Amino acid sequence: MTLAVLAGVAVGGILVLLTWLIVLLTKEDSSRAANTQPPATAPPAAVATATVTETVAPKATPQPKPTASSAPSAAPAGMDVRTLPPGLFCRDLNAKGYSYVAAVEYWRLHGQPDQMDADRNGIPCETVYTRSAVAAYWNGREISGITFWPNGLYCRDLFARGASYGEAVRYWWYYGMPDRMDADKNGVPCETVYSAATVNDFWSP
Repeated sequence: MTLAVLAGVAVGGILVLLTWLIVLLTKEDSSRAANTQPPATAPPAAVATATVTETVAPKATPQPKPTASSAPSAAPAGMDVRTLPPGLFCRDLNAKGYSYVAAVEYWRLHGQPDQMDADRNGIPCETVYTRSAVAAYWNGREISGITFWPNGLYCRDLFARGASYGEAVRYWWYYGMPDRMDADKNGVPCETVYSAATVNDFWSP
């Protein structure tokens, strides 16, 4: 009876020891398994990307260039012949910088005074301003107050009709300075028909 008890106690003790051994081994395996797991991978750090915007300066708009066809002003900027006193001569207007167009305007404004048209051919200041400026103004433009003749005449025709040299010059300008009235093209028409004294007197300022 005693031996049976002892044997049971011994068997029970062995079972307890085995149980504890199994528990210890299980815990050790669990800890190893935990240690052998690969470390958790940290999420990749976010990389901040900067967007570079290239700033392009706007191109300057080219300014239009002045063209040769721009009409010249009749008088210097800020100057009007209507503000001038009466009694001036062509040379006075020219010295002040007024154009030929402005001189004609002044002449008409003050009643076409003879001091600006000594030969009374209806064309003022023709000996003071350049001949090209005078011709450009009167070419084909109506000239009032003077007997006029048709196109195509020669200097000798005008002379035969009793035209003064000043009227012959006016005729020449009016019809575009034709070469038939200025054969040598020196800008002085009818110089071989009218006397040299008359021609020189006309063109002397």
